[in-house]
Amino acid sequence: MNPIGRYEQMVSSYPKACIVFLVVITLILAFFASQAEMTPGEDDFQPDTEIALANAMINQEYGREEEQILVIFDSQDNVLSQGSLITQIELEGEILNSRVTSPVLEAGPQAPGGISSPARLIATAEFIRISSQDMPESGLPQETPHMGDLIMQKAFTLTPDEMITVLEGGELHIDGVPFPIIFDGYEPSTLTAIYQDEFISEILPLEQVLSFLLSNDYDVENQIASKALMGIDVRGDLSDDEILAVEKEILDLSHGLSSDELKLRVLGDAIVSEEISAASGRNIAMLMPIAFTFVIVVLAIMYRNFTDTVLNLISLMMAVVWVYGIGVLLGLNLGNPMMTTVPILVIGLGIDYGIHFTSRYKEELKEGNEIDKAVIITGATVGFAILLTTITTVLGFMSNITSNISAIRDFGILCSVGIISAFVLMLTFFPASKTLIDNRRKKKGKELFKVKEIKEKKRTTFGKKFWSMIGEPETFCKADRPCVNNGLGLGAIAARTPARVIIVVLLITTAGLYGASQLEPEYNFTDFLPRDLEVTESFNMLIYDFDFSQETVYILVEGDISQPDVFRTIPLVQQEAMGSEYAVLVRSPESPYQLATSMIEEGSGNYNETFASFWFSNIDKNEDGVIDDDITSEDVFTVYRMMTDIKEEDSLRILKEENGEFTGFVIRIPVDTRNEERVDEVRVDMEEASELFQEGDLDRVLVTGGPIVSQSIFQSIQEGQMETLVITFIISLIILMGLYIYLGQGPLLGVVTILPLVFVISWTFGAMYFLNIPLNPVTVTIAAITVGLGIDYSIHLTQRFLEDTKEIPHPECALCVSASHTGSALFGSATTTVVGFAILSLAILPPLAQFGQVSAIGIFFAFLAAVFVLPTFLLLWYKHKHG
Repeated sequence: MNPIGRYEQMVSSYPKACIVFLVVITLILAFFASQAEMTPGEDDFQPDTEIALANAMINQEYGREEEQILVIFDSQDNVLSQGSLITQIELEGEILNSRVTSPVLEAGPQAPGGISSPARLIATAEFIRISSQDMPESGLPQETPHMGDLIMQKAFTLTPDEMITVLEGGELHIDGVPFPIIFDGYEPSTLTAIYQDEFISEILPLEQVLSFLLSNDYDVENQIASKALMGIDVRGDLSDDEILAVEKEILDLSHGLSSDELKLRVLGDAIVSEEISAASGRNIAMLMPIAFTFVIVVLAIMYRNFTDTVLNLISLMMAVVWVYGIGVLLGLNLGNPMMTTVPILVIGLGIDYGIHFTSRYKEELKEGNEIDKAVIITGATVGFAILLTTITTVLGFMSNITSNISAIRDFGILCSVGIISAFVLMLTFFPASKTLIDNRRKKKGKELFKVKEIKEKKRTTFGKKFWSMIGEPETFCKADRPCVNNGLGLGAIAARTPARVIIVVLLITTAGLYGASQLEPEYNFTDFLPRDLEVTESFNMLIYDFDFSQETVYILVEGDISQPDVFRTIPLVQQEAMGSEYAVLVRSPESPYQLATSMIEEGSGNYNETFASFWFSNIDKNEDGVIDDDITSEDVFTVYRMMTDIKEEDSLRILKEENGEFTGFVIRIPVDTRNEERVDEVRVDMEEASELFQEGDLDRVLVTGGPIVSQSIFQSIQEGQMETLVITFIISLIILMGLYIYLGQGPLLGVVTILPLVFVISWTFGAMYFLNIPLNPVTVTIAAITVGLGIDYSIHLTQRFLEDTKEIPHPECALCVSASHTGSALFGSATTTVVGFAILSLAILPPLAQFGQVSAIGIFFAFLAAVFVLPTFLLLWYKHKHG
């Protein structure tokens, strides 16, 4: 008797103790499960690569990018109309007056008050245009030599009420200016006059900036556009709760100004994440009842027994509790989106064990065995096969622990916990409960199963012709045991002509390999947004209707950054990087050199006379805008020190100081990767620019940033999956070969058992191509999981074939009986597994839906391969082994 048989002997001897023990464990784990936090982790999908770790270090030590909240103004008419622009100004005024939003606004070069919009830019430009026209023709009065400066200063500090006056018409009085400035009111044609003003063109690249904030349908000639963007910059040091409160406040203010003609859409990371999480939660709440309803229906059809159905459901619910309870104890992050699939997977996969155990248990009872003996035999036969399938299934999921992405590692671990939990409960709680219930029924004189009278079915003319072509199974099986379930036994019958089976399989596999070769890896952020949500519509609008980008790439430099050569190279690298066609010129880069130039320019908000004096005395003595060749390390150190003393907050974003020494800096380059479709090109451009640093004696020069990290995530997943697939395949093969050597069948049987999965993988990826399912970071993980799950069916059939050949001397008949009988259980378990995954196709998150679709396809193919392909290779193996 094998270990599982002995284990079931213990279970059948002490059923009450086993049940009580499992219930107590479940209650304890239920307590821990109730403590689970379902909040998504910010770094769940960050790989443990140098690029990702450097990006995380920059965000932590240098400071994150400013949080920018966007408001899309979606007009039914023209977003450049006077009314639309005034609505933009009104929203800005309410944001500035709000106690929630006003204190956290972050001023910047493009947004002096923390808010930028087409309305503010146009109002500013119109103010300058009209003011310059109202200046006295003979020049400035002697008593007001700085009137021009006062007007320019006022232009960039207009209040919302003053901007509305500029747009609606009226007059404004400026302190120090002896005459009022009169505005006639704005209309779209006014913008053409502003563009033609030479003075404005010199000081304000208005047309270039507006093209960044207006939709792609912007008609410059007629000054018409359908959509506009408002950017609201807030401090990057806010907590998640604080930023969510700010975004909700802006959302409420926007809703108050929205109308049928002009709809305001708010996009912010926190509020988008909350909407996605809420929608996902509602979606899972819908999918779970569907999954349970389906399981109940399948179990009721399979068992036709209320007690067996209820016991299986209880076992499954206990398994789900165990999953979350153990997940909390292991410290896994249960909030990442992939974890929401685990309960459905446990329901779909765990039921496999119950169906196989119950079917074999009833079969043993029908053979005349007592209850305890039937439980023991079931454990020793099917239970042992279930143990093997559990090991290989767990290996399939645990192969993901080789991933350098924590979310995928946690997903693999939690799925493995779920499968092991289902295995323990189905082989302990279920048989213990059945032992108690059936013994009680037997004492009361009740039947343990119903004996069905098998009636001979009349075959149609087509049916007779079909079976005569492939061979009548009853005639074919020259033994006392008939071959039933002719459909499921078809693979065993077809095994008599192995050449035909192999040719068909190779043809299908060739088609699959062709499709797989055509699959192109792709990663598109919008493909991961929920379907049918307004936030998704808004995101797509932002990406496809605007040439707008919030992306930033970092050039990280570490080592002795006070070296003169390194400091002189900074402007060269910055110039080279900003020369890339993917650099966003309307956004300013950040670097030590950029900060220094802003501190020496009179009129700049960062201007500092002391710093400028030192700069022109030591760094740029001839004031030609080029760093001198004779600067010293002490000069560079002094520049860094003055920056940190005078502009501490700005310098912290670009300079790193340790123990009184400056050991690193960051150059922040604004880029547009075209919805992450041009990440490779951006990375190459930035790396070429950073190579200018290589001549210096530095510790590290590295290009990183959000877009590059996103790409590295996909590459890490893609490259790691081949490794995990090979690991899963090899370990499963070693286990099976070792097992069959131990059982005296030889290692070749292990190869035969796993061979159909080679075909299944090619079929699955081929089907993805023909069904237009993308190869993305989620679907690329399916191959290793398919091996782990699909091998279940092959193991069950192989084990049953070995068992039947001991009783039936004719190998073809033994194979037919094995395929027919085991095929029924395989069909039931495959149906629940396939539909368990297929239910995920109803998920609103496309990655989860695609995961469910591809998994269902893979398991379906695995079932077909086990029932209709494996019998041919088993028969060939048997004839080879036995001559």
